[in-house]
Amino acid sequence: MRILLNVYLVLMIFSCSSSKGLTQDEDLESKYFIKKIKTKNSWHIIYASKQDNLYKIVVGKEAVANRECEKIAVNKYYALALKSRRENVPVINGVKLKPINHLDVESNAYDKKGIECYSYDEDTEICIEPKNEIYDLYYTGDLKGLCYSKK
Repeated sequence: MRILLNVYLVLMIFSCSSSKGLTQDEDLESKYFIKKIKTKNSWHIIYASKQDNLYKIVVGKEAVANRECEKIAVNKYYALALKSRRENVPVINGVKLKPINHLDVESNAYDKKGIECYSYDEDTEICIEPKNEIYDLYYTGDLKGLCYSKK
């Protein structure tokens, strides 16, 4: 009887440790992996992946750098609440961007190759990338410039 109880306890310990590993994997699956960060005029373009999907996130550059912020980095995971540019009219740095969606596109909303683009200011258009399977642009309140504000 004592041997049976010991075997049961050992099995319980192993099952608890293996379920803990699953939780960590699930936690990473719920986060975005930062692949690349580029800049274009007053904007940061962040390429992130989650569960085999690629996302193009656009955030405004911050005028004043916050020294106490956690700056996002390539090859790291972050929990971001993304909002679709196509489905929402974003306000970035206090500026409401003009709404353009795939059903109501202005004549200048396509580049020379016929790819859909969004105007972020007078000098900046950022386009989707169908060849990379990016069909929408995203924004988030979790980033101020490249500072991650969600803990």
